Amino acid sequence: MNMRFFLKVLFIIGIIVIIYVVFPEIMILQSDDNKLLQEISLFESPNISHTYEQSILESNASHTSCTKKHNLIFVKTHKTGTSTTVNVFYNFGIMNGLNYAIYPYTHQLHTINTQRLMQISPNETYNIMCQHMVFNKEAIESVMPSDSYFLTLIREPIKAFVSFFIFYGADKRYSNHGMLSLDSAINSFLDKISSEHTISNNQYIISNNINSMSFDLGMSEGKQVLVSKSAIDRYVSMLDSRFDLTLILERLDESLLLLQRDLCWDTSDMFYLNRMKSTSDRSHEVLQNSTLTRLRNFLVPDYAVYDMFKRRLDDRLRAISSPSFEIELLNFKEARKKFESDCMDTVTWTKARYGSVQHPLTPEGIESLHCNILSDPDVELTELISYLQDPEYSTKTKLRSRVLKYRQLGSFPRQWKLRSFGKIPHV
Repeated sequence: MNMRFFLKVLFIIGIIVIIYVVFPEIMILQSDDNKLLQEISLFESPNISHTYEQSILESNASHTSCTKKHNLIFVKTHKTGTSTTVNVFYNFGIMNGLNYAIYPYTHQLHTINTQRLMQISPNETYNIMCQHMVFNKEAIESVMPSDSYFLTLIREPIKAFVSFFIFYGADKRYSNHGMLSLDSAINSFLDKISSEHTISNNQYIISNNINSMSFDLGMSEGKQVLVSKSAIDRYVSMLDSRFDLTLILERLDESLLLLQRDLCWDTSDMFYLNRMKSTSDRSHEVLQNSTLTRLRNFLVPDYAVYDMFKRRLDDRLRAISSPSFEIELLNFKEARKKFESDCMDTVTWTKARYGSVQHPLTPEGIESLHCNILSDPDVELTELISYLQDPEYSTKTKLRSRVLKYRQLGSFPRQWKLRSFGKIPHV
């Protein structure tokens, strides 16, 4: 009898312990699990970029009190990574309803003709200029606001030249349709230039196919010319005083973090998709030392530009070098790569135009407006902006359908002059 009573007491005590001790702990754990699941679902949601911004990439307190800058000029040089980077500026402008200084339905400005630019309301200003152009300080300043931020992107000159040489098919024209090596093709090209121009000491040729970065940055005013070393030095000094920042492809992520600080943009605004990769086997061929030396002698203008801007970038990075910046950089690299893998299938690819590759978007990427904008070619984005920015360009069904597709993914800002679409086929 006493034993039976004793067992009943133990059972009642056990029930009390479960109710008042174990069960609350289970509820706490379940609550924590729910929070974790919510965080994971947020991290993997189609609105990918906001997730990273809310997690490890919160802006430092030092740049939370500033105001985002909207007015900028990005001088888009050739074969330097600008087709990847320019979509950063298209994404920001589209999502903030900014006005672009562009020619209708073309991604090239070349020389700036104010009469050809898409017109905007008299009480508005252009905010972003970011297409291929020959830099002309006076022409740009006549169009863009006085507080505009000037930047460009360059890369190591020999790498830029080789990329340009292959991209435009010169490696085939100067190698008997690929029968000779890339090294031989480049030397044949340099021989041709030397035979066509009387180049004296201390003179260097600038054209759209040699020293193309100097050409794009206006050193030859859009013409093929010979320039002296003293003229190069004077022009480089002008570029130094005019450009607020120059991104260097070899240090692109560091460059973008500096740009983020200068423009006071969100970290996710700096995300890009590494979607432009060459499929040419030529790009992996090793050049002989004698050819590299010869190229260096021809590319003196481009090296003068590159060395100056690289030195400036190194100085800025050295000034802010700290463990916290290194952590910020590491976080950015990891988050951007995660964002990229969530946006597109980085393993599967097909050949695209101009010898590049194209990666398909993932199911999550298809549903993300940010991913769609960053993955679209800049030619198509220019057409889209032309349609959005000017009511006169409202008849292209293809563009109307693309706008509808984008609107299904996210809301455009009110500033865009969006029209009633009427009956449009579902996309």
